[in-house]
Amino acid sequence: MTDPLKLASEFPSADYAAWRTLAEEALKGASFEKKLVTKTLDGFALQPLYTKGDQDADTRLIHDVLSASVEPRETVAGWDIRQLHTHPDPIVTNAAILDDLENGATSILLKLDAAARKGREISSGEVGVDGIAIHCLADLECALSDVYTNLATIALDGGAAAIPAAAMLAARMTDEDGASEAAPAFNIDPIGTLASTGTLPCSTDDALRQTANITAELIDLFPMGTAISVNGAPYYNAGATDGQELACLLASGVAYLRALTDTGMAVDQAAGAMAFNVAIGTDFFAGIAKLRALRLMWTRILAASGAEDASISINAVSAEMAMSKVDPWVNMLRTTVTSFAAGLGGADSVVCLPYDHLIGLPDGFTRRIARNTQLILQEESNVHRVIDPAGGAWFIENMTRDLAKAAWAKFQSLEASGGIVAALANGSLKKDIEAVWHTREERVANRRDPLTGVSEFPNISETKVTCDAPDLDAIQTNGKARQTKYTETVGATLSSLMEAARKGATIGHMYTDLYGTSAATTVPALTPHRLSEPYETLRKRADGYKTKTGTFPQIFLANLGKVAQHTARAMFARNFFEAGGIEAITNTGFADAKSVAKAFTASGAKIAVICGSDPQYGDMAADVARTLKTAGASLVYLAGHPGDARAGYEAAGIDDFIYVGTDVPDICRTAMDHLSGARGDK
Repeated sequence: MTDPLKLASEFPSADYAAWRTLAEEALKGASFEKKLVTKTLDGFALQPLYTKGDQDADTRLIHDVLSASVEPRETVAGWDIRQLHTHPDPIVTNAAILDDLENGATSILLKLDAAARKGREISSGEVGVDGIAIHCLADLECALSDVYTNLATIALDGGAAAIPAAAMLAARMTDEDGASEAAPAFNIDPIGTLASTGTLPCSTDDALRQTANITAELIDLFPMGTAISVNGAPYYNAGATDGQELACLLASGVAYLRALTDTGMAVDQAAGAMAFNVAIGTDFFAGIAKLRALRLMWTRILAASGAEDASISINAVSAEMAMSKVDPWVNMLRTTVTSFAAGLGGADSVVCLPYDHLIGLPDGFTRRIARNTQLILQEESNVHRVIDPAGGAWFIENMTRDLAKAAWAKFQSLEASGGIVAALANGSLKKDIEAVWHTREERVANRRDPLTGVSEFPNISETKVTCDAPDLDAIQTNGKARQTKYTETVGATLSSLMEAARKGATIGHMYTDLYGTSAATTVPALTPHRLSEPYETLRKRADGYKTKTGTFPQIFLANLGKVAQHTARAMFARNFFEAGGIEAITNTGFADAKSVAKAFTASGAKIAVICGSDPQYGDMAADVARTLKTAGASLVYLAGHPGDARAGYEAAGIDDFIYVGTDVPDICRTAMDHLSGARGDK
């Protein structure tokens, strides 16, 4: 029987060579490698097209290895939807937790405030700052009231005080029925704390030894839980490449694995006591490949360590580096990308950050959007019902392999130089990551890597997002009232810490008894960054300008000729300057220099940018520039590359040029400085 649906069978078969020939013809002499091949920050190339011929023995094995590391039962319920909570008031936090759990979230991440994470008492000035004011067991009881911790995973972010915080949560959970069925994530991570803060309250050797001992006790109490977090977010948010973050994750995981097995713990049990925390950026395919590469490499490490179980627990979180304070609604799109990439990459739990995460405390609406993002991804796509859903895609398989190779080389380099702790201590890792950050910063500045709503399609008149500002004094007063006096000395074992917590010992008290009051280890801390930083600084400055003057700093668009002649460069110039907070005064165009000067004077602007076509520039640009200067323009720009005409344009009064590849923040900063100086308040 003949197939009535011929589809593509009527066309001649195509091959890569034929496609390559056509592609090069379309490029009209331009370099195929430069135009169509993308070089990643990790140094390997991404081709514009992949075929079955790009598969090799390594890529064919990836899917099989990853499939073997996933339990089929994990595909039934989907990944764990983990919601971050940071409201300083434990009582408000409790209401938010219950709302989340009733409406789709399946686990909770509690971030303690800055005071608790540093082991300070509730009298500290950092109480309620950047986290929940949980300082004693009574505070934790308030936050977790009516929460069934044997059903919903409770994860902690306790910073340097992770062990006292873990003991407190363990004390709370062991007093409930079903504790043996609970799967808490205590997230003890001295290496990650050292990387992000630059300090530890004891030596790194002591920190690893103590972490291992406490982990052994925690896993005995909670065999389904994890005690250690191997956290890659500090590295990625400081600017690291995907390969660098993976290398740091592997090196940190190996350090913990060694410490745990040194206590006598079996390697399988030690590996099961750890969870990996991975930051996912907005490069969708890179996020998928990063998680797959991590599973692949950790499987190799476990096999070399003699482990029988090759499974790994991964928590993925939206990378703060990729989010923005400017036009924060676009963050909803960014976190959708990060969450979907995490799900496709095989994350066991995902934290989708609220779109206003960088601005302040999220309310019920922003938390709802964050959790519903994941719910919709699961229910509409069903990707969680497939083991390794990206497996078999030629592009993804090659990207996974190449990323794994790059990360493995960096991991081996870290190990050869003494390990992750040594690299942090001597500052070499920080230096390497900062070099990558400067590259990222340059690519964002010249808009090679565009940021929607920030460097592209900015809206300087957007309505600002406002967040709740809690009464920290009242929260501190209420917290003090919940505390009971505890004067005994706390022991170093988990059982003694738990008993002290039950008797009223605060995190600060336990921390001081464990470590003292001064930092014993100090290294150069990694500096967190956001890609949108330079634009945010300029936009904030522009808002301040408007507050003082009533208007944004402004630039006049000297549009030449008809709309069709100037619109492309006028739009380019408007986006260019408004990305830096400078409002563009636009118009439908002018036929001559005199008309331009008259409109410029009427606008009240002090600076202008000439926008038109190249032929118009040859005929009018010099005359328009001289006329604008005569009319009082103190700075005149031209939209477009000047080429060989630069000297002539500059002689006519054009001060600078804006074109593709120009440093946007630098130009806007100069213009802002000029306008502020002209106003007398520079």
